[in-house]
Amino acid sequence: MKVTKELNRDEQQNKKNSIMTLFLLASFGIYCVALYTLTGGLCVFRGLLGIPCPGCGGSRAILYLAKGNLQKCLELNPSAPLVFLCLLNEIRVSYFKRGNKKLASILLSVSIIISLILYIVRMKLYFPYREPYVVYPDSLLIRIIKGK
Repeated sequence: MKVTKELNRDEQQNKKNSIMTLFLLASFGIYCVALYTLTGGLCVFRGLLGIPCPGCGGSRAILYLAKGNLQKCLELNPSAPLVFLCLLNEIRVSYFKRGNKKLASILLSVSIIISLILYIVRMKLYFPYREPYVVYPDSLLIRIIKGK
């Protein structure tokens, strides 16, 4: 009897989790469609302000890293591999309960600080002449300034 109640409780919790997951996925889909419609892209920072965000080029950098092209990876976003590894470590610690949570949080924080420092340096060196550090002319801010 006790086991049956626990199974029913687990099934109800799983159902609630599934509904929440579907709601979050639907919300994210609506957000992506709205942002893409308004700005022509999915990056909020770039779409609204017209300048690249600190993570700009990160997805492409990780793809190049996965293909074994470290040079191209570092050209696009030198902090992407570090942040990616720290996020994987955070998942390992948080969800699989392996490792030190405090150390993982410190490593993630340090990697984000390094990313911001690299962002500032790269914006100073390359903006607005080198991809991905270019001005995005279809952003909302630039369209408002130009009166379009």
